Amino acid sequence: MSVKEISTQQKLNSWTQVKREQGMNVIHSTWAYKIKRFPDGLVCKLEARFCVRGDMEIKGVDYFNMFPQ
Repeated sequence: MSVKEISTQQKLNSWTQVKREQGMNVIHSTWAYKIKRFPDGLVCKLEARFCVRGDMEIKGVDYFNMFPQ
């Protein structure tokens, strides 16, 4: 994870780092990359996003509430 992404997520209080303990369900994650371009095809900016596989979470173990979007 990039330093910029970590600092942004910490400012938003979107996650908390915890020590890994026995019995924890550690879920997989991946990076998603995107290239944004101008209409003429030149690169405008590069984006990277850290994504977690939420479909691997177990209700009542990893999360307790769901909120509709």
